[in-house]
Amino acid sequence: MCWEVETAGSKDFGPCDCCGGTSRTVWGYLRREGEPGAAYYVQWTLGEVDRHGAHVDLIVGRWGHGTSAHDRCAVSLEFRRAQGSRGFMVIDANHRPAASSSLCRKALARAEVVGTPLADTVFEMADAIWLQDSRIGELVAPTA
Repeated sequence: MCWEVETAGSKDFGPCDCCGGTSRTVWGYLRREGEPGAAYYVQWTLGEVDRHGAHVDLIVGRWGHGTSAHDRCAVSLEFRRAQGSRGFMVIDANHRPAASSSLCRKALARAEVVGTPLADTVFEMADAIWLQDSRIGELVAPTA
């Protein structure tokens, strides 16, 4: 695996308007060969993954000295699990909190990601988060 996860923070909030549950967001950074590649946020409602799914928001692009938000964009994935299967799909990022982040200049639409080399990179990043961030154990757990 090329991407390394560096966990950062976590925040619980609620209640959820739909179910009254508590939602959680965890975040961190992805690095490749020690170089920064993305910031990430994973959000879900505790105990309600089968009902609501989860979201992964990535801020991707160039990072480091001499870069700014103009060098990065937001990409969003929706996670769903049902009937023994689970998966991610790219969704429009403009309705996600990452769209208004000061870390990026633009939120990408699904059509701007699917079928591009960026899609491969984004799914590699999601795999790295899935395998390396122990805080998302509820998402990784088998379906009921």
